[in-house]
Amino acid sequence: MSGRRTIPLVLVLLVLCALSAQAHDVATHNSEGTCAGVRGERAMAYAVVIKQSTYDDVQWAAVADSLLARYSGQLFTWTSSPYDVQAELSAFRPTHVGFVCELGTASASFVQSTVWPFMRSLDTDSYCDAIWGIVTGYDFDDALRLVTGPTGFDVKTVLGGTTSCDLAYYTQGIATSEGTYGQYYVKYPDSLATTAHTDGPTDRTEWLVGMINGGIRIFDNDRVDIMYTSGHGNHNMWQMHYPDSGLEGFFRSSVGQVYGDPYSGPNININSDHPMIYFGLGNCYIGKILSGSSMAPSWIHTGGAYQYTGYVMYEGGTSHQHGGTKAYFYKAARQYTWAEAYYLANQALRFDMLNATPGASPPDLNGSALYGDPGMLVKMSHEGVYREPLFDTELTTTAGATQDTVTFRMTMNREGSPGYTSKWGERHPATILPFRADNVSIVSTDAISAVVEDDFVLLYAWYQGQPSLPEGATREIVFTCDHVETGIDDGTVPEPELVRVALRQNHPNPFNPVTNISYTLSQQGQVLLRVYGVDGRLVETLVDGIKQAGDHDVLWDAGDVSSGLYFYRITAGGVSAARKCLVLK
Repeated sequence: MSGRRTIPLVLVLLVLCALSAQAHDVATHNSEGTCAGVRGERAMAYAVVIKQSTYDDVQWAAVADSLLARYSGQLFTWTSSPYDVQAELSAFRPTHVGFVCELGTASASFVQSTVWPFMRSLDTDSYCDAIWGIVTGYDFDDALRLVTGPTGFDVKTVLGGTTSCDLAYYTQGIATSEGTYGQYYVKYPDSLATTAHTDGPTDRTEWLVGMINGGIRIFDNDRVDIMYTSGHGNHNMWQMHYPDSGLEGFFRSSVGQVYGDPYSGPNININSDHPMIYFGLGNCYIGKILSGSSMAPSWIHTGGAYQYTGYVMYEGGTSHQHGGTKAYFYKAARQYTWAEAYYLANQALRFDMLNATPGASPPDLNGSALYGDPGMLVKMSHEGVYREPLFDTELTTTAGATQDTVTFRMTMNREGSPGYTSKWGERHPATILPFRADNVSIVSTDAISAVVEDDFVLLYAWYQGQPSLPEGATREIVFTCDHVETGIDDGTVPEPELVRVALRQNHPNPFNPVTNISYTLSQQGQVLLRVYGVDGRLVETLVDGIKQAGDHDVLWDAGDVSSGLYFYRITAGGVSAARKCLVLK
C-alpha cells in the first residue's frame, strides 16, 4: 500500500466516538456485566450461527468472533440454510442463538420461513428451543457495535408514541395519544399514578424526536430507554396519527437514517447513541427488512436501538406475540431480559394455539423479529415506585439421587386473571428453567393443566369465562426430571478446557505510527494475531506461535500503511475476538 490520503475531520470524530464507545464494556446508565458462560444464576450456552460466505468477510467475521469471545460461545457456519447445522446445533443444546446476518439475509422470509421453524426443530417438541435474535445493522459496523458495546442496561424511562405502553409498570415516562391531538400522560418515579394532560402539540413529530435525541426535560433530561409505536406502519415508516394521518407527521427511514417527517416543515433526523429498545408494538411490517432504508437497520444505525422488535407481517386485532413480550417483561414477571420475555411470549402463543385457549386465535406465530444480541442483559429497572406484576412465581428444586423434584408456584399479588385476556393483556405464569430437564414426570398440579419442556414451564391457571383469582391464591406444579449434564452446568469442566482470550483496545488510538495491542490468555496456546484493512485484506501478521498464559503486549508499527481504519483480530484455542483502530498521519 502506498500514498497517503486525508481523512475528513468529521469522519475522524465519528470514528473516535465509535472507538470510545467500544472501549467501554457498559453503558452510562445502569448496566450489568457478564462473565464467560454465566448470566446471573443461569448458565448460558451461546451459539453463533452465520452463513459461511458472511463469515468469510473479515468484517462480519469480527462480529461473530466478538460474540464468541463475549459469551465463550460456539460457531456454526451454514452454506445453503441454517438447517445445514441442525444436527450439530441440536447436540450443543444452546440456550441462546445469535444469527449474525448481513441485510441481504435478514429478510422477512428468513424470519418466517427459516428462523422460527428452525428454532423449533432442535428437539422433538413443538416449542421454540432457545432464545434467539438476529444480529445485523445498516452495515457491519452497526452489528459490531451491538456486540462490543454495553452488555446490558436497565429500562427506566419509557416514551410512548401510543398510550398502550403500560406507564404504571415503569419508573417514569410519557405516553402520547395516537388518536387524540394534544393528549398525553405522565408517570413520575415517586407515584403509581399517571397524570393526564391535553396541552401537547397537535403534531407530535418534533416533540418525540427531541425527547429521543436529547432526553425528557421533566425527568432532568433522562434519556429514553424504550420507545413504543403503534398504528399504521411499513418497513420504512410509522404513521403517527391513527386511523388516518390527520394533522400529524411520520417517522421514516432512508439509507440508514431514521427521521421525523412533520406535517409541515423540514425533516428532523433522529440521532442518538443512547442504548434503547425500539418496540413496534402494533405496527404492520415495521420489522420487515427490505434494504438499508428499512426502519430496523436505520434505528440501529442512528437511533440507538440495541434491541429492535417489530412485525414482519400484517398486525391485526388477534396478534399475540408482542402483547406477550411486554407481559413477560413486566406484567406477568419482572426478572426477564427483553429477549427472554420475547421467547416466553412465543411459548405462550404456541401453547394457546395447541390448547385452543378461549379468546386466543393468533396468526403471528412466526410473524415477529427481534434484532439484536439475545444475550444482552436488558431488564426492567427497579428504581422508584411502579406497579408490581399480577403474580409472583417461585421455582424450587430438591436434588435426588437420580432425579430432581421441581416445584413451580404462582401466587397472586392482587385479584386478576393469570392467563390470556387479550392481545395486549395478561399471560400465563411461566418461567425459564435454569437447567435442561429430561425424562419429565408430572407428580401433581392444581392448575387446569401445565406444560413442562426441557427449558421452560407454563401453568394453565385461568381462561376466559372463569372468575378471576383473588389476591393470595396459588397454583403450582410438582414434577421430577433428570438434571441434564452439559458443558454449561455448574461444576462441569469442559474437556479439554477452552482457552479464554481477552483482547483490549490498542493505545494510543488514533496513533502514528506505533501502537500497543495487549491481550490475556487463560492458558498456554497457539495464538494468531493479524491486522486487516476494512476491505478484508491482510495487512500484517503480528503473532503466530505458542504463547504462555497471562498478559501479553505487542507493538504494531504502521509506518508503511496509509491513514485509515483497520481491524486487529486474535485467534487462540478456537476462540476469536476483534477490535478496530485508527491510523492517523
